[in-house]
Amino acid sequence: MPEGALERARRTAEQARRQGGYAEDPPAFEIQAASRISDWRLSEWAIIEPEATRVYSTRRLGAPITWLKRGLLRLLRQYNDQIVGQQSRFNAHVTAHVISLDDRVQALEERLAMLELAREAAARGGPGIGDEARRS
Repeated sequence: MPEGALERARRTAEQARRQGGYAEDPPAFEIQAASRISDWRLSEWAIIEPEATRVYSTRRLGAPITWLKRGLLRLLRQYNDQIVGQQSRFNAHVTAHVISLDDRVQALEERLAMLELAREAAARGGPGIGDEARRS
């Protein structure tokens, strides 16, 4: 590294900061609505399926390292399969619970919407939900 390069870089960065070059917006603490993930996708993500073909090395002389990694994966298969199985079972139970909670929330939102419509109709003087049953 040439002498003084670090100091020149620091001076340049400081000058850019003074001119607003590194100005950042203050962090926003707003919660953005997450996009809806399908139940099928959650179920797919719950099950862990490691692929031996994805075990490789990108280093120079990577072939021997890849061979070693795949050998270790084969030697430790029983141990890894037990851990993966436990984690997959846990993930599946959590996914099932999340899906059931989502179903409950949707049902409650539908019920709330119906009750709000009934309240609006009653406020306008129209028949509300269940008024027909009381009249007969």
